[in-house]
Amino acid sequence: MEYELYIDVLFLTNFTMDSVALMIAGKMMRERIRMGRLLLGSLVGTAGSMSLFFFLNDYTWYQLGVHFLVNPLMVWLCYRSRKWKQFLGQWFVTYLSCILLGGILTWGTANSALGGNLWLCLAGAFLFLFLAGKMLGQFRRQKETIYEILLVTGQGNLPARGFFDTGNLLMDPIVGKPVHIVKREILSEQIEKGLLPIRLIPFHSLGMEEGLLEAVTIEGIYILKEEQPLYLERPVLGLAKEKLFQDDRCDVILNGKSMNN
Repeated sequence: MEYELYIDVLFLTNFTMDSVALMIAGKMMRERIRMGRLLLGSLVGTAGSMSLFFFLNDYTWYQLGVHFLVNPLMVWLCYRSRKWKQFLGQWFVTYLSCILLGGILTWGTANSALGGNLWLCLAGAFLFLFLAGKMLGQFRRQKETIYEILLVTGQGNLPARGFFDTGNLLMDPIVGKPVHIVKREILSEQIEKGLLPIRLIPFHSLGMEEGLLEAVTIEGIYILKEEQPLYLERPVLGLAKEKLFQDDRCDVILNGKSMNN
């Protein structure tokens, strides 16, 4: 069986696929995309893979060269990451995008309903990966609002998970500090021993014009952010008797003004 190979079409197709994969990966990883670097990386990636294809007779060596030499170089030229962890993440997402893009393109060109239209399939693949990237970005933004935290008390540090809620702007009118909401059971032992005196603070919420919320003051909260931990001194914690979320994924609702302190 013989195939007709058009080098210009092959080069343009691979170059477009590499560019799309790098762009999608950049969007997913929230990297700054510089078009000049992206085009340079795509050009080197396409030229490198085609050179190996024509000059290497052993398919195994060709695969190894493309996956572990050409593709990493393409990703590095595009993003110029100096940290290994960041680079490996970019490489993985770009590699995954290439695989998905190639799979969608192969399926589309083989589907008789699409008439083998290469560019129509490529546009459809780009749209699919773009929407997938948007959904992943929304998931990551939601995930980033959840932090590992430490509640600092006189009896030691209590690990917990905190949800940063920009809608929680409750303030303690007595001390003028933001009020965070914590599951009462986390501090129940110290409360029962009288180590954390309870006081009442007024609050307003939907479905209730006004009410009183039990609250305590602890020594501090460490919010373990990736870039730099944040320490809140003498925070006020409102006590919730029920779960804060149905799936019980968090123990504390951090005040929307927490990151400003």
